Amino acid sequence: MNVFADVPARLAIIGGGFTGAAFAIHVLKHASQPVLIDVVEPAHELGRGAAYATDETVHRINVPSDRMSLFSDDGAHFTRWLFEHGWLPDVGSTDSFGWHYVPRSAFGAYVGDSLERARAKARKGAVLRVTRSRALSLRRESCGWRVILRDQKSFLVDSVALCTGHTPGIPCPISGAAMGHPGLVPQPWKAGSLNAVGKHDSVLIVGTGLTMADAAAALERAGHRGRITAISRRGLLPRTHGLFTNGVEAFDGNTPPKSAIELLRAVRQSIRTHAGRADWQCVVDAVRGNLPIIWRSLPAGERLRVVRRLLPYWEVHRFRISPQTHEAVMRAFSERRLTVERAAILSLDVENGRLVACLSSSAGARRAFDSVILCAGPSKELVTQPLLADLIRDGFAQPDEVGLGVKVDKLSQVVDKRETPQAHLLALGPITRGSFGEMTGAPDIVRQIERVAASMEARRSHL
Repeated sequence: MNVFADVPARLAIIGGGFTGAAFAIHVLKHASQPVLIDVVEPAHELGRGAAYATDETVHRINVPSDRMSLFSDDGAHFTRWLFEHGWLPDVGSTDSFGWHYVPRSAFGAYVGDSLERARAKARKGAVLRVTRSRALSLRRESCGWRVILRDQKSFLVDSVALCTGHTPGIPCPISGAAMGHPGLVPQPWKAGSLNAVGKHDSVLIVGTGLTMADAAAALERAGHRGRITAISRRGLLPRTHGLFTNGVEAFDGNTPPKSAIELLRAVRQSIRTHAGRADWQCVVDAVRGNLPIIWRSLPAGERLRVVRRLLPYWEVHRFRISPQTHEAVMRAFSERRLTVERAAILSLDVENGRLVACLSSSAGARRAFDSVILCAGPSKELVTQPLLADLIRDGFAQPDEVGLGVKVDKLSQVVDKRETPQAHLLALGPITRGSFGEMTGAPDIVRQIERVAASMEARRSHL
């Protein structure tokens, strides 16, 4: 007999973007006993975060809709939702193979609607509340965790799930004048963020990944005809998609590699082995599916070598571009509106009313632009998130071994400074990437969430 069956478990989810909303959905789905869920999120809508809050139609999800379901056992769930809610059929979203690459805002709407449905279908005693605020710190108490908000209000819970997601990175020192310049765009997915860019402005985009491609596509749609210069240290661009062939094995039963160079050689060999039967994209996807096992097999030093030497190349092959966005980028190249350079930005200031970037390139150390768009990806500094920095300082958490987030165990329990996993302090989503090797894409996060939600319910049922 479970004597706690009528006592609601109290769970705080810190962060209400995709990861936090998806976790709430699965906790509600699995709950067979009373649970009180408090989601702490300052944004007005749950489930959107930075990537899915954009209202720009050319900002598209970079994978087909059949690979973006909130439920791993129902891959077509999102696609059905799109048809049911009028997002599909849409000629502009569907490629020649019949795959649907819909606007990011559609996925945000899907997550929000799925959360409301989970809320409505939840068993009696499963309650979801939303606190429109930001959690600044956690304090350990004998009966749980006290969540302290930015207005110094607080509440007590049994368990906490950290779902804080990405924090936009600042790629270089930026002067106060530059920060206040109307041409600086620090968050290109934010609604209306590109409105200040004039049609003939010279534009610097810092970063050459998917966010850069989204920005270039949005500028084209707005009628921008000025020159765009995109920079990154290696000048790598996201690759295109293949045919999505299923049943590809990454290593054909071989033991996982034990070093970064072995991993690279194994991937290349697998691509050669499958030549003629499957494209390299399928091999990359197969590696991604096995990455948690591969990652655990690598010594800490080799993981760090992967991050420092191979990660940039992995990301452009792993995070591939939608066909529609790729076409927009190729048009910009062909019309000589867009150029890509290998360079790093060292500082940003204002001179004579224009933004001046100090670059580490032979093309010129100091160059002036009308607008600068920051697309350099998420920050890797945990101190940019006060809550995580606070937990590390107090010893309740520690950085992972490669510096991409906080350290967690296989069940996503945060590991404290004494190397002890904490059953009632979880971390989910991108901040756990360094512990699993991959935790950025929605499918990876969904699988992680499903494991953790099921484990939580099983543990409580056996109390």
